[in-house]
Amino acid sequence: MSVWLERVRAALAPEGYDVVRELASGGMGTVFLARQRALDRLVAIKIIRPELHTALAVRRFRQEAKTLASFSHKNIVSIHDHGETDGMPFYVMEYLEGETLADRLRRGPIPRAEVLSLGRDLLTALEAAHARGVVHRDVKPSNLFLLSDRAVLTDFGLAKGIPADVATTSDRERLTMPGQAPGTPLYMAPEQQFGFEATPLSDLYSAALVIYEAYTGRYWRDRQRRTWRRWRGVPRPVRGILRRALSEPPEDRWSDAVSFRGPFWHSREHKYQWRTVGLTALGLAVGAWLAFWLFQQHQEERWPFKPPVALRIQVEPFQGSDGAGSGRLGDSLAQRLVLSLTGYPDFSVDGPRPASVLSTSATIVLRGAVRVTGDSLRVDIEARSGTRGTGVTLAPVRGAVRRLDLVVDSLAYAVVRWIWDRENPLDPSLPVAALPKTARGLAAWLRAERLLAQAQWVAADVAYQAAEAVDSTCLLCIWRDAEVQQWLAKEVDPSVTARYLKNIDSFPPQYRILMRAPALPERARLEALKVATVRWRGFSLAWFMRGDELYHRGPLVGHARSEAIEAFQKAAQLRPDFAPAWEHLTWAHTAEGDSAAAAAALESLEKSGVPPDPFARVIRALLTLGVAWRFHGTAEARRVMQGTLGQREIAAYPDLAAGPRYLMTFDVPRGAIELGGNFAALPNRAELARSGLIAQVVGYVALGMMDSALARAATLADRFPDDPSLALLGPELKATLLIVEHEDWGTKWASVRAALERQNQPSAGTPQSRQRAAWILAVLAGELGDPNADRYRRLFAAAPAARPLTAVLLASVEAARGNRARALAATDSLTQLDASDLLAVGDSDPFSRAVLHLLRARWQMAEGNRDAVRRELLWYQANDYSDYPTGDVQVGDVDAGFGTEARWQLARLLDAEGGRGDAACHAYADVQRLWSQGDARYRARADTATRRLAELNCKGGS
Repeated sequence: MSVWLERVRAALAPEGYDVVRELASGGMGTVFLARQRALDRLVAIKIIRPELHTALAVRRFRQEAKTLASFSHKNIVSIHDHGETDGMPFYVMEYLEGETLADRLRRGPIPRAEVLSLGRDLLTALEAAHARGVVHRDVKPSNLFLLSDRAVLTDFGLAKGIPADVATTSDRERLTMPGQAPGTPLYMAPEQQFGFEATPLSDLYSAALVIYEAYTGRYWRDRQRRTWRRWRGVPRPVRGILRRALSEPPEDRWSDAVSFRGPFWHSREHKYQWRTVGLTALGLAVGAWLAFWLFQQHQEERWPFKPPVALRIQVEPFQGSDGAGSGRLGDSLAQRLVLSLTGYPDFSVDGPRPASVLSTSATIVLRGAVRVTGDSLRVDIEARSGTRGTGVTLAPVRGAVRRLDLVVDSLAYAVVRWIWDRENPLDPSLPVAALPKTARGLAAWLRAERLLAQAQWVAADVAYQAAEAVDSTCLLCIWRDAEVQQWLAKEVDPSVTARYLKNIDSFPPQYRILMRAPALPERARLEALKVATVRWRGFSLAWFMRGDELYHRGPLVGHARSEAIEAFQKAAQLRPDFAPAWEHLTWAHTAEGDSAAAAAALESLEKSGVPPDPFARVIRALLTLGVAWRFHGTAEARRVMQGTLGQREIAAYPDLAAGPRYLMTFDVPRGAIELGGNFAALPNRAELARSGLIAQVVGYVALGMMDSALARAATLADRFPDDPSLALLGPELKATLLIVEHEDWGTKWASVRAALERQNQPSAGTPQSRQRAAWILAVLAGELGDPNADRYRRLFAAAPAARPLTAVLLASVEAARGNRARALAATDSLTQLDASDLLAVGDSDPFSRAVLHLLRARWQMAEGNRDAVRRELLWYQANDYSDYPTGDVQVGDVDAGFGTEARWQLARLLDAEGGRGDAACHAYADVQRLWSQGDARYRARADTATRRLAELNCKGGS
């Protein structure tokens, strides 16, 4: 049971409410099911999530309560009470016993009669809201409950009043930058997406998207090459009604909810008419289609041969300010600008022609004014949302009449740069000197930025390279792509790094810190990233990179995973549409066991839609699977797993073998064992079977089921006899367990020693595997005081050794002599080596990092450095692999396996110090969860953890 749920129960009990369970978690708060004792009825109570408890969030939360309290309508959720308890604002709503439209749509499209009813109810609710001056701003399927007799609109957390002077959205200036506009991007009207004020017409657009999805089971914005197929599933009488509601210019939509609802509801009366259409009507339809096709060809519209684009630009003829001469020049400039902007993949352009009924579908209208003085001219451009909106003035462009080509290039660059500014997903402080110098280069860069913001990693990698090919002046393309390649576990060409570092003066100071940080040792790297976030608190990319470093490598030097979560949350707060932040938050919250936060992060990630990038889809599937195994129970997790593996794209993914081993990073060893078992059973997929068995070994280690772990290690060695590293896996595991458990050495040391000596024979394995066997032999013999320790050290020294292994061995000798401070100093730099660094300095050993930190924790304890012990025992939280874990056993695999041992030691340390609050409880709870079915030794420790959870009065303990 979560600490959060227990806290809510304790806080609401004095208010007269018994909390039963959590119902849902959304963008602002968590909703709980509770029983109101006074009236003996079930209610729903919404409370702000702790990580979002800010002054602004509280104001919005209270405003939502006031908004709902002002309604008394059957199609809008009603509110019973509100207040604050234990520092937590809350309000009490009616409990809706039904499912949301989003839940229902998971089973496919909805029968047409039901869509008519829910659409009518939704529009009726919006009519009531708009009549009271409220714009919902987040109409979507998950906010519409389907009850037995009606549909109910919920979640007015983003609602706001309608300004008195607003008739349509286009009459308002932009209030927010794109990406910061409130709402869910997938269901936003175009003007909302581009940062203009949302109005009732925006709600109607969103309602039309919801109704369309209810009919078809598809998102409206799914890209389809033939747009006439877009309407498949929608009754013909409804298509025109929805088409009008989905007009991009707000002024072309239905004027209000009533005018929309009337034709929509009465369309049911035409359900049988199409069955009686005769040949004449068919001929008229064919003729109309042909006429429309010819008209569209004449107008050079995208349908039916061009795919839809995100943005449509209409260029009007430029006006001259000093007579006909400048007017003709304005016409020429407008025509040339259209040609210069034609062909971009992310927007289409049309004109020059006056705004009219034939061009009202434009999202953005460009209007220009030309002023000529001698041979000099100045062009001012204004951009508007739709044809009637208030304009945004771009920076003026100046040039010479005789060099119109340069003027046009500058105009195109200004337009594309403005589009970049308004859609910029990463940071508002552009490194201008490092941007592309041409309009086409800038547009290519913009496309790559969008892909990165959507967490389409592979597509972004390709797009950054394409942008740099279009315009080699794009230094930012080079650096950003190098970062993406690192996230893709690619090896970055050193010449690429040298190139952007050579031109680092082209970047502002905040970028320079980020670019230089990777070359620093881990502690200095983290400090540099911290400096960037402290000096430039609004720089979201710095927060994300700091979170990324803390998450993957921070625990190696004593930083808890929770610090990474704080940094990712800040990045997501600054850029809510930056999907990589939500990816990492989902992963980290799941590993931490915070179900509500993980679900909320995954929901925020899914708002970006289903990514077409195969790698991004695999990551999304892995996150969903990790959440299922961590929180949803075995049966549901198996269902999700089988559904995931049943997807052809997932099953065919080249690095699928990494799946079960990555599940260990969610702290779900049972999931790793089960998925690994599925892979191990595949007779003709050796790479999957090998990786699956490795996942089972480390999973069983984490669960304290050492006999099972050793059995799987033996199976690995038998199935892959040509791989000496796998033959060594079982003996090294036994040796590491002896390093941890000294008391067992008398009965087990002889057999472990014999097995490792066999692996060290000249006829066995490879030089690397023999050296690994000699290393673990020497370390363990020294720890146990075996008189043969010197002989094993000589065996290890007989071959060139990897520096980390040598350093650990020499430090263990010093510690055995009582020189623990010297041993700690000698190995301090090793803690700053990530998995790639360990490989870079020589062939390492997958057990070396776990052995290093477990030994250092022991030495620190003997020296009385308890705080240092705590920091040392956090190392297992690092999500650090040198490459995708598909082949050999990696240090990250072993770290995850020994994570439960680290938590046991940490719990005992904290307990001895008086409990240390939630930290001891958290560690004991993990031991209880993971070792409760382990071998006898570990099951006994789980029992101890259970007892201490109760004695320490830990919330959520059992």
